[in-house]
Amino acid sequence: MRRFYLIILIIMSVGFFVSCDNEPIEPENTQTIEALAGGDFNTWIEFTQGEVSFDEPAGEWWDGLNYLSVIGGPITVTKTTDAYSGEYAVRLETKLWGNELSIPGILASGYFDSSLPIGENLVIGKPLNKKPISLNGFIKYLPADNDTLVIFVALTKFDSTRQVRDTIGQGEYVYSGTLNSYTAFTLPINYEINTTPDSVHVILLSSVSGKEMKGHPGSVLFVDELSFTYE
Repeated sequence: MRRFYLIILIIMSVGFFVSCDNEPIEPENTQTIEALAGGDFNTWIEFTQGEVSFDEPAGEWWDGLNYLSVIGGPITVTKTTDAYSGEYAVRLETKLWGNELSIPGILASGYFDSSLPIGENLVIGKPLNKKPISLNGFIKYLPADNDTLVIFVALTKFDSTRQVRDTIGQGEYVYSGTLNSYTAFTLPINYEINTTPDSVHVILLSSVSGKEMKGHPGSVLFVDELSFTYE
């Protein structure tokens, strides 16, 4: 972790602070903020297969369930010019597929695998070998029927001896009210194991039951300018 120590400046300033009624020296903020890969959602590419076409975030870091549109599913992830900063943000909307199946607006750090069953297509996880202390960003939310948005992050590490993937740290942000304008959020990450992870899992959901392929159609979540804070 990068830390910035202004030792020389502090030593030179001691006499000044003593002569000014012993004003306290504010501690230096050693935290750093780094943009999450593709988390500004400014760059998109177009996917086309047959008569189906949709946009997706460029960079192969984020993916959603738009590929289901190839077999008749709804498009739930779109770019929007209604951004907090820059040209675009991502817009997630929960939609019905047919009469009963609800497809969440979901975007995750991972990729879509069409060979897996519906509901398991989104394979989540991207490489990361650092320990962020929080996920930050800006959101707008227009829920339907008192729906709830979810933003989830987990840091994991594969144990080659046990052949299992351990969760190193995680955090979750939920919100049920309406946010008509972009609002900052900070999601603290709580670490359970004191080691460096090798992967990060970030999930953005417009409906709280989205991972079970449920939710309230019409719920819309806007997300922009995602970043990690490090110590």
